[in-house]
Amino acid sequence: MKADLRGTVVGGTLKLDEPVALPDQSRVRVTVESVVDSNEGWRKALDALNRLRQQRPIHAGNLRYTRDELHERD
Repeated sequence: MKADLRGTVVGGTLKLDEPVALPDQSRVRVTVESVVDSNEGWRKALDALNRLRQQRPIHAGNLRYTRDELHERD
């Protein structure tokens, strides 16, 4: 059985959000990944994108399209 589960660390013990369909005393392999840390990568990437956008802005030559022009269909 392989499952992606979430839980919380309480007093050094991992407490899962939902029960696992395994018999008692089953041996399992556990990989722990902090949920907060996974969002940190996205935050860093977004910060880098914003810095790049400020350093090298895209200029459209003062062209401003109307909504109809942007959504024009042939």
